[in-house]
Amino acid sequence: MAGSSSGKKRVVRRIHKGRVCGCLTVFVIIFILISTLINGCTKKHNLQKQKESSEPSISTSVNDHSSSETETKKSEYIVIVDPGHGGEDVGSANGDRLEKVDNLRYASVVYEELLNREGIKPIITRTSNDTYMNNEERAKFANDAGADLYLALHRNKSDDSTANGLEIWFQQDHTIIDDVFGYKLEQALTKVGVQNNRGVQFGYTNDKQNNFQIIEWTDMTACIIELGFISNDEDNRLFDAHYKDYAKAIADATESLCREGYLDKVKEPQ
Repeated sequence: MAGSSSGKKRVVRRIHKGRVCGCLTVFVIIFILISTLINGCTKKHNLQKQKESSEPSISTSVNDHSSSETETKKSEYIVIVDPGHGGEDVGSANGDRLEKVDNLRYASVVYEELLNREGIKPIITRTSNDTYMNNEERAKFANDAGADLYLALHRNKSDDSTANGLEIWFQQDHTIIDDVFGYKLEQALTKVGVQNNRGVQFGYTNDKQNNFQIIEWTDMTACIIELGFISNDEDNRLFDAHYKDYAKAIADATESLCREGYLDKVKEPQ
């Protein structure tokens, strides 16, 4: 009986040891799996952080554009709407068709559109085709008003009657604000429909190292929109059919620029 009892104990011990080893093995496997999952999540999180830090957004680029500027959200944006020429300065012409008249036609609609946009205060430089202002007077008018944006609205002309399409001009040393606004205007106007998109231009015609006077002399973001060639019959047809739609597109692009905060940069006191 004694011998039989000792054999049973040895069997029990072997079974007990087997269970312990099995449990330890399972525990080790579970530990390894948990460690692997934790390391994988940590690496993914670190990679995501590195990606975010290496890909700055457009708004970050705007904020970093100048260390001497700080962003403050404005409650109202002053936008100068300037129909080019006027009075004795008729601008370009095609027979009886005068640029100063076309400019006022679509500028007046831009002005009316912006009047209905919350937080935007448009100011138009003239409401009559008899009014004359030179570029120096126009720039002083805008600067004295503390304007945030200047829209010089024109039509183009060429000795080549086949020349046609849309042009948008900004300063030669253009900023990200110029780039963004140019893109918005280009997209909005071409969506209405133009013969040819001549694109966003910088500087001055045939002299990209200088600026148009009105852009050079104004203190705020300024652009010149050349809405088709008055010397081209098809551009004139498109203008007559869609000038109100073009005006609304300009107002939409302007409102979008304001809403997205690109004009909220103000100079810090020196």
